[in-house]
Amino acid sequence: MDLFFEYDVERLRRYAGVAENTGKISIESYPTHLLLSFTEVGYFNYCVCHEPVEIADVVGQANVFYASRSIHHHKLLLDEARSDETQHRFLLENGYRLKEKLMAVEDPTLQYRPQPIPESLHLERVQAATLPDFTEDYLAAFESEQKNTAPVVINFGQLLDNENIALFRVRDQAEPVGIAVLYGIESDFFLAGGAILPAFRNRGYHTTALVTRLNWANAQNARRIISWAYDGGASYRNMLKVGLTPYKCYRLYER
Repeated sequence: MDLFFEYDVERLRRYAGVAENTGKISIESYPTHLLLSFTEVGYFNYCVCHEPVEIADVVGQANVFYASRSIHHHKLLLDEARSDETQHRFLLENGYRLKEKLMAVEDPTLQYRPQPIPESLHLERVQAATLPDFTEDYLAAFESEQKNTAPVVINFGQLLDNENIALFRVRDQAEPVGIAVLYGIESDFFLAGGAILPAFRNRGYHTTALVTRLNWANAQNARRIISWAYDGGASYRNMLKVGLTPYKCYRLYER
């Protein structure tokens, strides 16, 4: 299972420990597929089909899984290289629509990148005292419709003592300009959750935050560094710009 799915599983397991989330989070993992749900956070309501030849059974289980939790919309991810038009047609015939493609990328060199980084820009590790501000920046940077930050702060708080997850605020001197997340298991790293506040976009901050995290991970003798982005988006273009290369494409369907 790709590291970015493991990251979501680890986050949900942490969030499930919060009393307010009782009965709202489900994780089911099988050799053929992964099912995730969080009734109040649509992002997490997705299924990953590991074995496209089993797509009919996976779709049947996914529909039961989400319907039983009164979740009316979910996503399904399918590895493009391991699937064919037969599976694509099956999904379309069963109410899914292809929304976009998710590009998984990796660092092919695992070496320090000498790109100049402004001295004024740095990543500030999030602590309990700065968690509310990080949460507001996170929601704003991802243009979330969630306006009540209190439950999100509580959920993010479950990640602060997790040795595998590092939350950062991207700052230019004292000015917060975005957020970034780094997830690591032993020597494998995932560049997660990088986003810039709308007012500070197109100034190179996203690229600089990418390079900063890449250099940090490579300084730890990284065995692998990966990330993902939507095909054709600004984040994906910036990843290619700093030298990351695609290794897998997932078709992302919605129903």
